[in-house]
Amino acid sequence: MGGIVGKREKRWRLLPVLVLGPALLYTFFRWVWPVLYSVDLPVAYGRTPRFSLRLVPEPGYQVQPVRNLTRREKLMTETEYIYRVQAWKGEAGRLSVILQRFHNGDLLFFVASRGVLSQPEPLARLQLRVAGAQPRRGYAIACEATGSLRPRPVWQPVHPDRLPGWLPEGLVFLEGEGYSLVTGPVNLFRDLGHGVVKEVSIGKVGVHAGRNASLYEIPLQGWNDGESRVWGVLSEHSLVEWNARGEIASLQRGELSWNRKFWRDGSYDPIPSSYVPSHPRGYWRCPAQHIGRLFAGEPGRYAAVITLSSMYSCIRTQNQAGYWPTTPKSTWLAKDYGIGHDFFDTRFNTDGALFLLEAYQKYGEAKALAAAERYARFLCDYARQYSYRTANGGYLVPDYMDPSGRAGTHTALNHLVAEMNFLYSMYVATGNSSYRQVADRMRQAVKDTRDGWIKEDGELWYAYLPNGNFGLKDYPTLTLNDLRQGQELIREITGRPDPDFTRLILAKEGYNRRHGIPLR
Repeated sequence: MGGIVGKREKRWRLLPVLVLGPALLYTFFRWVWPVLYSVDLPVAYGRTPRFSLRLVPEPGYQVQPVRNLTRREKLMTETEYIYRVQAWKGEAGRLSVILQRFHNGDLLFFVASRGVLSQPEPLARLQLRVAGAQPRRGYAIACEATGSLRPRPVWQPVHPDRLPGWLPEGLVFLEGEGYSLVTGPVNLFRDLGHGVVKEVSIGKVGVHAGRNASLYEIPLQGWNDGESRVWGVLSEHSLVEWNARGEIASLQRGELSWNRKFWRDGSYDPIPSSYVPSHPRGYWRCPAQHIGRLFAGEPGRYAAVITLSSMYSCIRTQNQAGYWPTTPKSTWLAKDYGIGHDFFDTRFNTDGALFLLEAYQKYGEAKALAAAERYARFLCDYARQYSYRTANGGYLVPDYMDPSGRAGTHTALNHLVAEMNFLYSMYVATGNSSYRQVADRMRQAVKDTRDGWIKEDGELWYAYLPNGNFGLKDYPTLTLNDLRQGQELIREITGRPDPDFTRLILAKEGYNRRHGIPLR
């Protein structure tokens, strides 16, 4: 009898352990583990730090520093931190944190995670703590279904006091007393190769609002076939002038959550279906710097952050030859001209170099001008070596060149005039006469071939073909705007307009009017 009672007493003694054990384990992993193994990132500045960033490993993991590297520029200091995510059985992944602190104190952060397993798994959380009262207003760039793969971006009010525990998907702007922040979407990407990524999913940012602080939690997943990415902007000033219609329209047009993606190496555009690799949700880093050029003309602090980050990434990614390769392969260029991956596209590169010139003129960063000049010298050499010569020595510059130096492609009028405009702009900015000499040759090519570009109905042909004919369908307004800009530069440099450019402009404008096509 005593033995039976003894066994019962032992069972009752074990009951608290059985009941409290799971609760204690949960408490340890939920609250103690993050305190022991979290990593605080050095984002605080000022006497009363407003923001703090922390990497919190998921239970069972540790975050261990591997290395960090700091690079100082005139207008930005960038530090990259690499962390190992360690499990008991070995390394589970890597975290990369890039902090870009700009000359005005604003901070841009990029956080990426990559794992070792074949399926995505949670590795850590990025915690953003904002001291002070809750945000007083906010806006998100949401997507409006259009029936196409690319949704239309629309502004959506965000009510910070009524958030359901999560921020809306997409790019979110929040503003409180003495601070502003922007959080980008949490994207999980798959690497498709040749600089192309496929969006697999979009994660949500959690919100825990308190009276004296707000906490935003961003999940970071990892797998061996891609990475999770998130970025954001922190400022102790208003990042956006919400009453400026032009700035708001530019933010919507240049949204960086649905139709484009943004990262440390630049903005990613939707990948054309004619490129390889390609996917309906694929993105690639286009050398044209469309976003940088768009925001360079806007006055707000958010626009300045994106412009400056884009400027430095453009400088950093320029190759030794002086240009920025298109890394995917174009199927039609491969079919028509045998051009593969990593080719030179004159239009994309010229637009990107013009962005550097414009950024230099706005911010005075000498490295931007130096990079623009490297490309200008490359373009001049390329034009001298590969151009088709016209009757009076003009340069019809081929649009594309593969890495081996083969460049016998067509010459699009918009490419040619954009190159001329860039070199004229470089001449005006630097006084280097060699840029004007090559631009004059490009202008002469347009003059020599003027009548060949104009169809019987007034529309312009798109390109001069390698067989000496003109062909392909022109854009509605792109070439027209290039011709107008060229005419303005010609007038600025020579003191008078070029009648051949006037003839082409009038022909295109007349065609557009007759067919109800916008003139700009």
